[in-house]
Amino acid sequence: MTRPNGRTVRDLRRENRTAVLRRLYFDGPMSRFSLGPATGLSSGSVSNVVAELVAEGLVEEAGSVDSAGGRPRILLRVAPASGRMIGVDVGETRVRVELFDLTLTELARAERPLDPAAAEGERYDVGVVVGHIREGVAEVLRTAGVPAEALLGVGIGVPGIVEHPGDGGEGGAVVHGQTIGWDAVPLERLLREAVDLPAGVPFRIDNGAKTLGQAEMWFGAGRGAASAVVVLFGSGVGACVTSDP
Repeated sequence: MTRPNGRTVRDLRRENRTAVLRRLYFDGPMSRFSLGPATGLSSGSVSNVVAELVAEGLVEEAGSVDSAGGRPRILLRVAPASGRMIGVDVGETRVRVELFDLTLTELARAERPLDPAAAEGERYDVGVVVGHIREGVAEVLRTAGVPAEALLGVGIGVPGIVEHPGDGGEGGAVVHGQTIGWDAVPLERLLREAVDLPAGVPFRIDNGAKTLGQAEMWFGAGRGAASAVVVLFGSGVGACVTSDP
């Protein structure tokens, strides 16, 4: 069924689920009563969406708070064990790989050094970096006892400009890193070939300054701000500007 504005019932359902999960993720725990004004949804829509998310194991109860004269209100939160994510930072002196639950609680960490005494080009040899990521992913999954099938995705921050050909075209993300000697490196394809993960687990690759800027806006010093600037200094200079549209 298509609505007059072109959106289908499926689109509306997905938008409602996203709105509830987003508020619980960033502002939870919250009650159903509080989710209404926070998301702009009716109480009936909130109840339906929450019931679906609880049944799917994505949301769980997290205690209760007193209400004004009525029954205590049940608090809800995103269920930490409902998914796992891996974050990778390709830095100047090391590759760091971290495994998180869905609330970004760190479950395991692995680091592989990049030899600072080596020549600049050798220090960022593509094969070495890909190997470090492959080994790090395997280590954190093994350490935490998490099956690869439980992963929602792998996010990777790299120095340089990241090109996403055709938004999902063949080959995936390509990295152009002048300061590290990378010229049109098909990093996503190389990782997909090297890292032992199910085909359905996506790799999300982007510029390190951009990923750091987004993290600061969500969870760090920029939280609640309308706009922010993050600048990184190293062998090169990277910057991210984030603002409300």
